[in-house]
Amino acid sequence: MKKILKNKSIRIGRIISTIITVVCVLLCFFITLEVIRANNEDRPPRILSISVSYVPTPSMEPTIHAGEYVAYKKVNYDDIKEKDIIIYKSKINNIYIIHRVEEICDGYLITKGDNNSSVDIEHVTSDMVYGRYIMTLGFLSIFSGGISKNVVFTVLILIFLIMIIMQIVSIAIKNKADEIKKNTEEEKQLMLEKLKQEILAEELEKLKQQKENQNK
Repeated sequence: MKKILKNKSIRIGRIISTIITVVCVLLCFFITLEVIRANNEDRPPRILSISVSYVPTPSMEPTIHAGEYVAYKKVNYDDIKEKDIIIYKSKINNIYIIHRVEEICDGYLITKGDNNSSVDIEHVTSDMVYGRYIMTLGFLSIFSGGISKNVVFTVLILIFLIMIIMQIVSIAIKNKADEIKKNTEEEKQLMLEKLKQEILAEELEKLKQQKENQNK
């Protein structure tokens, strides 16, 4: 009974490992496609509608410091409220800007950096908005100095690839260990069977001799 439960547990473990590996492969494939698509469409890559961007200036300090990375989510223009922090692409400078919404007007937004003394001269329309700020990603501060918008996603891809490789190696090691264990158990069974046969042969020989002595 214990052996059956153990074998069942091993099978379930293998199924779970396979599922995890498949999910990692699909996720890595999805991220790669999204990065390619984002480059073609000239927009930040998104994972589940969430993007990551680098903040090069101190215009949002002390809320967001220069050199930090932020996560932001794609949002409908009509859902934006005053005091929301949004990411938009400037038509004047052709760069991404993260500023706070100071006022919602008819057809456009007035924005301002928390560290700036005046509002932005450019009015933000719906086609310029890319998302709403969610949080600052402090753990990405190791990339300070500014890098391409796709580098963080490339790092994520590498992480997933490493996870997949580790998962495959783990499965291979586990399968090899199970195979060695199985072979060892089979060898033990063969040795026990051989020992039983030898003992049985000895006992039969003793019985034969005893019978011969009795007949004499």
